[in-house]
Amino acid sequence: MFNQLDVIKKAAALIEEKKYIKAKDILNNFIKNNKTLRIDVKFYYTLYLVSDRLRESQNAKKYLEKCLKINENNHIVLNNLGNIFYREGNITKAEKFYLKSYNLKKDYLIVILNLAILYQNLGSFEKSKKYYIQAIELSPKELSIYYNLSRIDRSYIDDDKISFIRNILDKEKIRDLDASYGFFLLAEYQKKKKNFSEEIKLLNKAHEFLFNSDKKNNLKTLDYWKKIIPKKYDKFTFKNIADQTKLDSFKPIFIIGLPRSGSTVIEALLSSGKSKITSLGESSIFNGIIAKEFSSDMKDLIDLNLVRDQILKIYNEKNYNLENKMFIDKSLENFFYVDIIMKVFPKAKFINSIRNIEDNIFAIFKQSLSKISWTHSLENILEYIDNYFKVMNYFSKKYPENMLTINLEELTNNSELISKKIYSFCGLEWSEKILKFHDRKDLLISTASNIQIRENIKKYDNEKYKPYRGYISIFKNKYSWLN
Repeated sequence: MFNQLDVIKKAAALIEEKKYIKAKDILNNFIKNNKTLRIDVKFYYTLYLVSDRLRESQNAKKYLEKCLKINENNHIVLNNLGNIFYREGNITKAEKFYLKSYNLKKDYLIVILNLAILYQNLGSFEKSKKYYIQAIELSPKELSIYYNLSRIDRSYIDDDKISFIRNILDKEKIRDLDASYGFFLLAEYQKKKKNFSEEIKLLNKAHEFLFNSDKKNNLKTLDYWKKIIPKKYDKFTFKNIADQTKLDSFKPIFIIGLPRSGSTVIEALLSSGKSKITSLGESSIFNGIIAKEFSSDMKDLIDLNLVRDQILKIYNEKNYNLENKMFIDKSLENFFYVDIIMKVFPKAKFINSIRNIEDNIFAIFKQSLSKISWTHSLENILEYIDNYFKVMNYFSKKYPENMLTINLEELTNNSELISKKIYSFCGLEWSEKILKFHDRKDLLISTASNIQIRENIKKYDNEKYKPYRGYISIFKNKYSWLN
């Protein structure tokens, strides 16, 4: 006969092995067979961990709430509950639980960083800075914190801090992820001195460490982006096409394209109109389903009912508000999945965000996009972009009525005209307040464009990336679009 501690240990071992279903089963079976037993907070917390790994958001929330009924002053539980509300987009509740956790334990680094990130993504930069500084005091060698703080306070990284960062990189044994942020900071320092050649060298080092920080996963996803999906996007076949579902009546707006191409501005414009449209952000729902279920060479046949069921399950789990049957999805990689999306959402619209391609290349390369494996070398960036052009050329011809291309330079130089074009394409009513999205207090932006988006739309700067263009001249023979 197992006691609660034995079951928790067994489940924890299974979680470590990523056998989440088995862990869930032994925990639930124990509760089922011991109905009169008082369940311990650690038991419910283990159930939360399993639910969280399985992305069962509502179950995860339920078990954390059970933990709080037993002990309402558990700072770890409060912080994790805040995380769930944050992922759901319920910022008011996320902030409430983060602050409760913080007030119980003011040296709890995880919640301090969560508050710093929350306020940064809301544009409350002074609040964010306060928590980042507190985090640095608690963990002075964690260079990722310096990097995040430097994005909201350009003056924070001075000569003394650069010397400190160099010393850590030279003498301390730190994680690859922290080393990458250190080199990004050194690169930015060289940029300010207009030492562009040295900046590029440091950026290469930063990306090497960033790639190696999750090397196994990055190698796997890089192979997918380079060798699998570029050969499949136009070859999928489908079953259960004619089945009618409630998704047929939805009118989603998919913003697609390359990172750093102006997609966040488009998202902010669309979510700031008279009709409140839920934005799912960079949900990567289609990528998650297709890459997991159908990416092998043997699986070109897609069961649309399976895709539909999984989409509905994810929407329900994440508690999205989709009552008006219109939402925004800014998963940029969805250009690979246009055929599949059109089968699931026949009324879908796609807005392809573009900018000067050389500028776009370096806007990507100069940014720490840690979760996107192909962004960590110029060679891979160029290969991905080459595939992007091929795919978009194909789908623009196949679905011309469902595609709108928006150029960032045109959008910033004539924001009223182009925003009206976007709204007309989406069948929405335009108003002047759309152009004042930067004044919104509830505008949550978690992408790299978070800082710029808080200001008035500025005219496109054609000179910003001019000093870097020579560094890709060697690729002009390989990619005609660079000419």
